[in-house]
Amino acid sequence: MNPELERRLPALRRALQAEPLGLYLHVPFCLDRCTYCSFATTRDRSLQPETARRLAEEVAEWGRALGRPAVDTLYLGGGTPSLLTVAELERLTLAMREAFDLSPLQEATLEANPGTVDRAWLERARGLGWDRISLGVQALDDTLLARLGRIHGADQALEALALAERAGFQRRSADLMVGIPGQSLSKVLADARALVATGLEHLSIYLLDLDKACPLRADIDAGRLTLPSEDEVADVFEALQEELPRLGLQPYEISNYARPGAESRHNNRYWERRPYLGLGPSAASQIGDFRWTEGSVLPAWAEGRAELDFQELDPAEALAEIPLLGLRLHRGLDWGVLRARAEALNLRPLCDAWEARLRALAGEGLAIWEADRVHLSSRGMLVSNGILGMFT
Repeated sequence: MNPELERRLPALRRALQAEPLGLYLHVPFCLDRCTYCSFATTRDRSLQPETARRLAEEVAEWGRALGRPAVDTLYLGGGTPSLLTVAELERLTLAMREAFDLSPLQEATLEANPGTVDRAWLERARGLGWDRISLGVQALDDTLLARLGRIHGADQALEALALAERAGFQRRSADLMVGIPGQSLSKVLADARALVATGLEHLSIYLLDLDKACPLRADIDAGRLTLPSEDEVADVFEALQEELPRLGLQPYEISNYARPGAESRHNNRYWERRPYLGLGPSAASQIGDFRWTEGSVLPAWAEGRAELDFQELDPAEALAEIPLLGLRLHRGLDWGVLRARAEALNLRPLCDAWEARLRALAGEGLAIWEADRVHLSSRGMLVSNGILGMFT
């Protein structure tokens, strides 16, 4: 274990006595690399057996180090976790059961890509206790999917959702991407309606992010493709804000919609700033005021040589993250609780300055105060990046 973390194990254990932990495992393998991807992934499947073995070992090591803490949410992300063999998935699942106390488990999510799943694999995953699946659909237009470098077509995406349901996954989520070159508002709405018609419980709306080098960014920079304007993208988000509730999916976070009670419990913990442990290359963790990210170079990570990016937040930084994350949620946050915490940390002036700005935003129709509770309005959600910047 990294010396920085080893020295802080007593503090990490104490932090986990207050509430259960969320556990995230990163599976970095993909059949192909999407044209917009800048994540820590690889197409070299020859590394997969060793990586799965090392990931199971890391699960065991952390379970021992933290004293087998309670875990109430699991998330297997990537990459493409559905590329794991059944044996690898079984090994990882067993490792988690042995290393952590899963008695309070509320949700176990795995990500999958259409085109990489069959019913037998899905049934085995469901039998192992994974009860929620998140499918990377992105679009239901074959031209747009090809532009994104996705390995599946629209029909495969819908078939994957149906297969998951037949395999016993009652909790199904899909990703829908907006801001793709050549994507129209009418097509986004048609795709959203088609996905909701499958009976899924959850839809995540992602804006195409090209802030890092990738093939699609190169095409944009060279003028071969054109991104939609900011106004066009805002129109799409605003239309979805109106349409999805009519279809039965209510917004609970800036980019996430769900049927009542079907919100992602694991992702909610990020926005509520609750503790989570991320294992695998590039995985991030936060427990108390400690945050760290594992190295992203796969061979070095698998051999235990990857450097760790470690940070201990000071009181002001930790306090700022509460509204930074909490205001992403449609229910917002209890400002009275935040004010009391700021008082205890001798940071009341900082909290008062934020409050003054949020009350001014309420006058502009961008925030809503209800007694001591504050949340962003629908308009505020559309310009949330600018609003939340006050906390960074």
